[in-house]
Amino acid sequence: MRRFLASGWFSFLICVIMAGVTAAAFAILKPTGDAVGNSEIVKYMKIAGWAVGPFVALLSLILIGILNLLRRLFRARRVSVLHPVIVLIGIVPWVIFAWQITGEPPFTPIARGAVEFIGRPLLWGSLVATLLTIFFSIPLFIPSKKK
Repeated sequence: MRRFLASGWFSFLICVIMAGVTAAAFAILKPTGDAVGNSEIVKYMKIAGWAVGPFVALLSLILIGILNLLRRLFRARRVSVLHPVIVLIGIVPWVIFAWQITGEPPFTPIARGAVEFIGRPLLWGSLVATLLTIFFSIPLFIPSKKK
């Protein structure tokens, strides 16, 4: 498990999970757009709702890759806790962003569409990815038996 957490597959898996859960949350929540009141905005927000998960996951994967490159340049590969921390650094800003969007008062139709179509699914996807990263990182804090 420790080798998997230190590999690039871990960050890729977490980003794929974030994209998948965001798309699944959009499909499950089924935002209608009744509160938006503008059919043109609803049409574009439906496209954005499906695309926000993969787009954010790709941005997170790029950020995680850059931070891992810096970790290699500074020769910090041996620190096993650092890789899940880097994955969290790549995902937690989206939790904060989605939390902020869902907490905003929707005064305009675009804001109502952003909350309904983008904010809530992104919040679910990023929260699941963050919690899975923390859950998978627990074995790093358990001492291993080395002979």
